[in-house]
Amino acid sequence: MRENIRFASWGTLVLVLVYAGAAYTLSPYAGPLLMGAVLATVGWPWQLRLQRALKLPHWLGSLLHAIVWVAIIIIPAVVIVDSVLPQVVALIGRWQSGAPLVEVPKELKLIPYVGHWLAARLGGLNGAHLSDLLSHHAGIVTNSLGQLWAFTLHTFFAALTVFALALHGERLREILGLMAGQFWGRDRGERFLNAARDAARSVLVGLIGVGVIEGMLIGVAYAVAGFQMWPLWLVATAMVSPIPFGATAVVGLATLWLVFGGHWIAGLVVLGWGLFVITLADLVIRPLLTGSQTQAPFFLVFFSILGGAGAFGLIGLIIGPILVLMARGVWKAWERRVLLEEGTLGFKSGSN
Repeated sequence: MRENIRFASWGTLVLVLVYAGAAYTLSPYAGPLLMGAVLATVGWPWQLRLQRALKLPHWLGSLLHAIVWVAIIIIPAVVIVDSVLPQVVALIGRWQSGAPLVEVPKELKLIPYVGHWLAARLGGLNGAHLSDLLSHHAGIVTNSLGQLWAFTLHTFFAALTVFALALHGERLREILGLMAGQFWGRDRGERFLNAARDAARSVLVGLIGVGVIEGMLIGVAYAVAGFQMWPLWLVATAMVSPIPFGATAVVGLATLWLVFGGHWIAGLVVLGWGLFVITLADLVIRPLLTGSQTQAPFFLVFFSILGGAGAFGLIGLIIGPILVLMARGVWKAWERRVLLEEGTLGFKSGSN
């Protein structure tokens, strides 16, 4: 008996080390893997409906599921770049001709005390200044191109994750149920999986809700600023808002584009309104929407978001709430079971 216990202990240790090594190996791609899991969870019911309606094989439904998400993410970005690129080329040509980097509006000169001085300084900036700036800060350009490549690569990995999870979703659910039952027993394992499902669903509601709200509200600013393709900018803002600082990046790009075009006031309006909406959405609306599905207290969700970011980095904005809400769900399920066993659940519910 002692020999069996010793071998079991060593086997458990080896198993833990193997899984820890696997988790460490996959950690650089935790972002796209987690995002793929989120997208697969969101689209899973729609995939099943499509398969039943069109009588599609399961592999084809999973493939269409992944392709749709790629299209939703990539197409708005491609259309925006395609519409902006010709104007960027024209702008670079104007800079190379010796014209000022930015068009200084007449309203700027009307600012008391500093208007004429600021207009003169901005008017003196030309392509030579830009070339000198880029030569001294080439790392910024290289890093930006690297981030663009990383975004494209991570989108591809997320799509592969969506396809794999959608293709083997039923099997994965059976494995998770079997594993949870082996660890905690059938009843406790089921409670754990239900808590994990509710936590993930709550975080999904927060992510999707914040994306829709940020896209719609900031899209108003795009329309007022006079963007010809403002619906696409709206969609792009909504789609990248679940990514940490994604909506901020789109708002910053829109602001720079307006400023370089000489529309200073419109650019400042977009920047100010966009940052206000993003701050409000992340600090107030996201915790409210995330906690609404599980009736979790606002400040518990709020600090789980901030704490997750502090503990795990940007990906912790998603991981943190899932872990905290899962822990709360397990606790509530245990409390309910204890009260049922003691026969006091009905009394406690009535007193509340």
